[in-house]
Amino acid sequence: MQVMKSDGDHIKIILKEISVKDAESFYRLYHGDEPNIQAQTTGKEQMNPIQFTEHILSLCEELYGIRTVENEHTVIGDCALHHWNQEEKKIDIGGSLLPEYWGKGIMSAAFKLLIAVAKEKYQANVLVAKTEITNLKALKFAKKLGFQEISNEGDIIILEKRVLDREAFPGIY
Repeated sequence: MQVMKSDGDHIKIILKEISVKDAESFYRLYHGDEPNIQAQTTGKEQMNPIQFTEHILSLCEELYGIRTVENEHTVIGDCALHHWNQEEKKIDIGGSLLPEYWGKGIMSAAFKLLIAVAKEKYQANVLVAKTEITNLKALKFAKKLGFQEISNEGDIIILEKRVLDREAFPGIY
């Protein structure tokens, strides 16, 4: 079980790999306290917290729960790497955070840790972020992190960020 801690941020966070043991709190991130609702990710079938967690885990290369150092037992968000394209050295990055934690630097800290994983473990050169056109907060956040709009797929904006190692490739930046 990989655990990473941020340093130097306003709120120190812990990223801990999500497992089925986290199913209840992970499920609540997306569905609140509803006991069993129709999952958007599967179309028609209803999933309980364990089934939902197993499904999301199956879609991700890396999936971490975000927790604060002060309360490391409560999942307040998640971040993930998924859709790894080894040939193009591209990987998608995404995450969510409970609204009461927005604007505190938590997701920035989480993404910094996750970007390091993408570079070190996958040797990714490009990160891909996708969000709905109407999600202005996510667009602003992605642009603040250096992502640039590449294209649209219907109501989804696709953004990319190059993450080559500056020391290995001097003069490119």
